[in-house]
Amino acid sequence: MKVLLTGSSKGIGYKIAKDLLAEGHELALHYNKNESSLDALLKKDKTGSFSIQADLSQQEEIKKMVENTIGKLSFPDCIINNAGIAESADISLDINDWSKMFDKTIDVNLKAPSLIFKEFLRYKREKKINSRLRIINIASRAAFRGEQQDYISYACSKGGIISLTKTMSRSFGETDNIVAISIAPGFVRTEMAQSFIDKHGEDVVKQGITLDRLTEPKDISPLVSLIVSGKMDHSTGSTIDVNGGSFLR
Repeated sequence: MKVLLTGSSKGIGYKIAKDLLAEGHELALHYNKNESSLDALLKKDKTGSFSIQADLSQQEEIKKMVENTIGKLSFPDCIINNAGIAESADISLDINDWSKMFDKTIDVNLKAPSLIFKEFLRYKREKKINSRLRIINIASRAAFRGEQQDYISYACSKGGIISLTKTMSRSFGETDNIVAISIAPGFVRTEMAQSFIDKHGEDVVKQGITLDRLTEPKDISPLVSLIVSGKMDHSTGSTIDVNGGSFLR
């Protein structure tokens, strides 16, 4: 399979990239700043996979990423929207500062996946590409239960991702052969989550977990591989929870 994976240089994305490469998929591995980890990963790769840089908060860079992906990879079989940010913004901040942080989170976590989908769909229609396109959106438990008060923008963005997934499936499944599935992790032990752990303590993030440890990237990657394979296509529009039993719906 040909796959575009955003946010592939660390955390959940890096583990997904590593496993998909081992399975023989051809990947376009997006990163923003951390190229060195991908260089090491791609050094021994023989699939023709490559890395691609873009700041997903910038519309023009998203457009270039799509164009470069098509140029090098041709049209993908799957897009994995994994890239995301979670920045603490205290409610007492000046409205302008708070608003800027809110906008950036929405731009990266929600607007970017929407624009990526829009551009690939436009190309798919223009070139009359009939093959199935699978979209995997990495959401969050926060979309359903809410989040700590200084992560309002993060919770809002992930709630939007769930709605985006449903709309992709409902509105474009029959007309454009689109399958879209969300994965909603709880806390995952990654670099991005570490700032929250440092601020609130590990006891807070472990609250409600019914297993013996926090979720790790290795718990999410096999599910992504299964969706990429096409074996879960009839779950289109759905959201799969991976949170150690900490939030049950």
